[in-house]
Amino acid sequence: MIAAFIVVMSFGMLIQFAITSWRSVWLNLAQQRPSNYMEIATGISRETIGATHFDLLARTAENLCSAREGDSKLGQVRVYFRVIGAIESLCAKSAPAVSNWAKNELVACSRYAAAVLDQRLNANLKYVSELGSF
Repeated sequence: MIAAFIVVMSFGMLIQFAITSWRSVWLNLAQQRPSNYMEIATGISRETIGATHFDLLARTAENLCSAREGDSKLGQVRVYFRVIGAIESLCAKSAPAVSNWAKNELVACSRYAAAVLDQRLNANLKYVSELGSF
């Protein structure tokens, strides 16, 4: 019985560690300030990026720019965004503290999508400028 408890607790801690480390990777990128190119491409000011901008930023990153290595993470963050959005809507009236946390997470997801878009725009601009130098 004690061994089963230890296995269950270990598995739970392993899952918690995996989620925390996955989240820290994309939050690190989300903290970077996007360039003016992202603002020009979307019309969204860097200072006003909010949770409502996630779909536009993610779609623009996926459609406007070529597919890159970060596609799977953007898809994972999209799933995370949907789950946190559901939590926020469920807890809006009954648990305001959880709702506020969820709103902050949704903004972080939008900032991540903006950072991915910015990286792709800059990579495309670099590629075009290299083509022009030949």
